[in-house]
Amino acid sequence: MSQAPEREGAAAPPAPPACRPPGLRVVAVDMDGTFLRAGSTYNRGRFAPLRRRMSKAGVRFVVASGNQEAQLLGFFPAAEGPAPDGVVSDNGAIVLADGVRLLETHVPMDALARVLAVLDEDAGLAFIASGPDGAYLRESETPQMRELLTFYHPQYQYVTHTADINGHRVSKIALVDKRGFTQVFLDRLSAALEGAMVPVVSGHDSVDLIVPGRHKASGLDVLLDHWGLTRGQAAAFGDSGNDTEMLAGVGYGIAMGNASPAARRGARFTAPANDDDGVLQVLDAWFPAD
Repeated sequence: MSQAPEREGAAAPPAPPACRPPGLRVVAVDMDGTFLRAGSTYNRGRFAPLRRRMSKAGVRFVVASGNQEAQLLGFFPAAEGPAPDGVVSDNGAIVLADGVRLLETHVPMDALARVLAVLDEDAGLAFIASGPDGAYLRESETPQMRELLTFYHPQYQYVTHTADINGHRVSKIALVDKRGFTQVFLDRLSAALEGAMVPVVSGHDSVDLIVPGRHKASGLDVLLDHWGLTRGQAAAFGDSGNDTEMLAGVGYGIAMGNASPAARRGARFTAPANDDDGVLQVLDAWFPAD
C-alpha cells in the first residue's frame, strides 16, 4: 500500500532493453512506489500521448496493485483518456478486463473469523478489510488512520467491532503499523493465521494479508488467458515484496531504482526510481513519438 523506502543489500539488475521487446503485448504496472511518485502523482500530460502510442502498437496497459479497484480507476479519469485495459486489485483477488470483472475471490468465512480474531489481539494494529463489495473499517481507528486507509479504499463502510467484518466477502486485509513490521512479527502472524491468509510486505509500515494462491502474477495470468496471450509477451514494473511473483513470472520483469531487495531478486532489469518517472522513461523509449 505505502511506498517502500530504498534499501541496501541487493544488487540492482541491468537497465531494460533500449528498444521495445519483440512480441510485447502487455505492460503491467504497480502503482505506489512504481508508477506513482511520492505524493501519489504522475505526469498525466506525458502519459496520455504515450498511452495512445501504446494502444496504436497493440500493447495493453494493466494496473496491478494491492489497492481497491475503485481507487486505481480514479487515477485514470475518462476525461484524460481510456481506463486501463486491465486492473488487478486486492493483490490478485479481483480482476477487471475492459470494464468487466473476470474474477472475484474471497476468504472462506470460517477462515476469515480466525484471521479477525488474531488481528483483534493487537490493539496497536490498524487495518482495513476489502473485497468485491467494498471495504470495512473499524470506527475505533484514529482520524489520521481513517484518512490513510480510506485513501486506498474509497468505497468503504464502518463497522463497530472487528467481528462485524465477518459475514462480508473479504479478499484482502491491509495492515498498518507506524512502528514498522519485523520479521519476527510476520513469522508469528503467519503461524497464527494457519494458512487462512498469507502476509506479504507492501512497505516498511504496511503488510497485506491476501488469499492463499492469489497475488499479482495470478491476477495477471487471468488477463493473459482472457486475451489469449502468454507471460513471455508481458512486461511488469514493481518495487515491493508483493510484486515479486509478477516480476519473476513475466518475460520482462523490471524493478524500480527504489525497489526492495525482494523485488530486485524477482526482476531481470532495473528502471530509474519512481520519483524520476522511471516507468515513463522506459515506456517513452519503447514507444517513441513519431
